[in-house]
Amino acid sequence: MKSIEERLQLVEDQLEIAQLRATYCHLLNGRQWDEFVQLFTPDGVFDGLEAVKGYDNIHEFFSQRVPKLAEDFWHFCTDGTVELDGDNATGRISMKYLSSTDGVSFVSAGHYDDVMKRVGGRWRFVSRKITFYFLTPLSEDWAGDPFPGRQ
Repeated sequence: MKSIEERLQLVEDQLEIAQLRATYCHLLNGRQWDEFVQLFTPDGVFDGLEAVKGYDNIHEFFSQRVPKLAEDFWHFCTDGTVELDGDNATGRISMKYLSSTDGVSFVSAGHYDDVMKRVGGRWRFVSRKITFYFLTPLSEDWAGDPFPGRQ
């Protein structure tokens, strides 16, 4: 059985990782790119529509390329899991993404696979890999599209 101190550290780490993930969504939705990139390690990787590495490339991707794909967007994450191993962690969190482009509203869902590390006493993303389940115009809804792994 772990000591009270070890168990308390585990709870604190889980809460800080939950805060990291929530802050990611808030900064992303608020287009606060300077603060957003600081949620990653200096050599961190975002792997979504393409893979980008490091503060400058992550900043450029989100501030320059993403707005060309979606004029406006809102990002919501829930149901996060985390496995801790000292100063390293991995986990998955579900994602819902609403966006609009050229006057068309879209709905999407998927998940992130996260690798995180405690750096300078703070948890940061080493990598975030997003897997989309679907992206469809809201007027069409997602009904009828098969779930991954289903025939």
